[in-house]
Amino acid sequence: MSLRILVGIDDSNYAQRAIAYGIALAKKSGATLAGICVVDTFGIERHSAGANIGAFYFAQKLIDEKINESREKLEKLLDEFEEHCRNNGVRYEKIMTSGTPAKEIVCESELADLLIMGVRTFFHFETIEGPGDTFEKVVSQGRCPLLAVTDEELPLEMDVLIAYDGNLKSNNALKAFAGMNDLFHFSPSATLLNVNDDPSEGDKTLEKADRYLSAHGLKTRTKVRAGRPREMIHRTVKEMGEGKKTLLVIGTSASNEVASFFLGNSLKNVVRDGSIPLFIFH
Repeated sequence: MSLRILVGIDDSNYAQRAIAYGIALAKKSGATLAGICVVDTFGIERHSAGANIGAFYFAQKLIDEKINESREKLEKLLDEFEEHCRNNGVRYEKIMTSGTPAKEIVCESELADLLIMGVRTFFHFETIEGPGDTFEKVVSQGRCPLLAVTDEELPLEMDVLIAYDGNLKSNNALKAFAGMNDLFHFSPSATLLNVNDDPSEGDKTLEKADRYLSAHGLKTRTKVRAGRPREMIHRTVKEMGEGKKTLLVIGTSASNEVASFFLGNSLKNVVRDGSIPLFIFH
């Protein structure tokens, strides 16, 4: 089966890890890897706004210079991406666009089977020092499954922790992961986690997820832990990660705490940590 994987490219080690992982998946599956760079024209123009009439000419000249410099830098990154793909025998596309990075990436991801990005993003490098907010915005508007990588090399096979509470979004994330795992073989097994103060209720919630994953050939383990979801999820994935790199699978929704960070507040611990790879489905 031919797939299209989209990878977000900026000038960071996170993006280089995303490219490397995308190439590994494409080689394994025969997928086409599409690399996207976005010139942050909106951010550059906004950053340079506010000049008085007399200074307008010089402000516009500075904007043009920054946009051109950014485009030249990103073109080099795309050329490097092309070289890596060629060297690995991977089919590829190069996409250069401009505007708001999150909006452009979301738009392009509408016709992608998987999006790979760094859990830290640096698309606003012309105007912001340090990571920007593109990752959070892409998650909140997601159109396809998102695999968020860290700045460390990721193995093709990882342990998997699935945060599951039985609602629609966690069901969608579960099914999206199972489908991707059928193709990419992230792991032969998965741990299902339900955060619930009632153990029997938690076990019952996990039963149907257990059956679904078993039908996809995955060996499953179940965990029910009491406490606050964001704390228990973070604690559990860190405990599992002490032995082997662990991929955390979550669904985003405004109606449950597991997702509310991306639309407001939870999972802050996991994202702030920055060392945990994520599989997210909106």
